[in-house]
Amino acid sequence: MIEDHQQKERDAQHVSEDGQLHISHHLTAKHHRPALTQSKHLLASAMGVSELWSVLDPVRQSVPLYSLSGKTLAVDLSLWVCEAQHVQGMMGRVTKPHLRNLFFRVSSLTLMGVKLVFVMEGDAPSIKAQTMSKRSEMRYGGAKAKPTAAKNTSRSRFKAVLRECAEMLDCLGVPWVSAAGEAEAMCAYLDSQGAVDGCITNDGDVFLYGAQTVYRNFNMTTKDPQVDCYQTSRVRAELGLSRDILVGLAVLLGCDYIPKVQQIYRMKCFLK
Repeated sequence: MIEDHQQKERDAQHVSEDGQLHISHHLTAKHHRPALTQSKHLLASAMGVSELWSVLDPVRQSVPLYSLSGKTLAVDLSLWVCEAQHVQGMMGRVTKPHLRNLFFRVSSLTLMGVKLVFVMEGDAPSIKAQTMSKRSEMRYGGAKAKPTAAKNTSRSRFKAVLRECAEMLDCLGVPWVSAAGEAEAMCAYLDSQGAVDGCITNDGDVFLYGAQTVYRNFNMTTKDPQVDCYQTSRVRAELGLSRDILVGLAVLLGCDYIPKVQQIYRMKCFLK
């Protein structure tokens, strides 16, 4: 009995440490990363412009996480919520993983001297309805959407989760704003207007909306925590990709609003 109790305590501690590690700083740590469900990976791969992060990889810069100290960053909250819902270590053990995730990340980044402004999703344009329907099937256990869901972009079920997050942010004294439409569009606007120093998001659409500095893939190792940084100035100078060209790539490669051009892969092979 004593041994069983000790083992349960060790198991509980392990889950807590995994949760804390994932939660601490928008984490997708290369080491000691909690297991994620397949649907989370599908959601991440389907978000934004197809293959855009691969295109931008040459200008990706890994910077110390503590270099964000003193900066004000806009956070696409929906990304953090989606990640929390698909952490296997918390599934079935944590009643509201999105709130646990949010609390520890905000606490940890605030202790580092990072100021956060969260952006809540608004209603998406009708052209995105089909994409949203497919994501809902992956996000909520593969249940097929109702016939009307393919035309609905109100995000009513997801917004209920976001409202819970908003209440927690109010209690923590952390500011948040509601976007009229896509959250990444509002993040990009705040960045382009100089209201913040950058954006935290995995949605590549943020570049098309005019973001200047984007952070993603926080790597939390105890010795040398890092984060990937992308700057639009380098994208333009080193890759020759202006905002207009990025929009053109979205049309060719496919994005949240339109499917990819079917012959694009043949074009790639021809160009090679």
